Amino acid sequence: MNDENKGFLLTLINEGNGQKAEKHFLNPKKLYIPEIAAEEIALLVSELDGKEKINDAALMVTMTNKNNGVSVDKDVGSAAELADAENAAQIVKDLINIIRGYDMDEETNICGW
Repeated sequence: MNDENKGFLLTLINEGNGQKAEKHFLNPKKLYIPEIAAEEIALLVSELDGKEKINDAALMVTMTNKNNGVSVDKDVGSAAELADAENAAQIVKDLINIIRGYDMDEETNICGW
């Protein structure tokens, strides 16, 4: 059995054109801190907007556990919804909790939970 931690991947996708911005986290627990989660989402929005203006484009926030391939997503109407730090942090927390629910069924969890 390979116990190498591949971490989690947080992705923001512009549903209009498929452009994406991603960030890899070996220790996703820090994303439970609302300020950190909101800051990471803001950085992804900025990166995505830098590739092509997102304006009012529909977006998708995706969280993937790279250890087992479980991926969950949340559709967001626009970047304005993610500008609310509390909302952005809650979206990230919800996605992590869904993935953790899948992880509870596994014998081991190498991300530290």
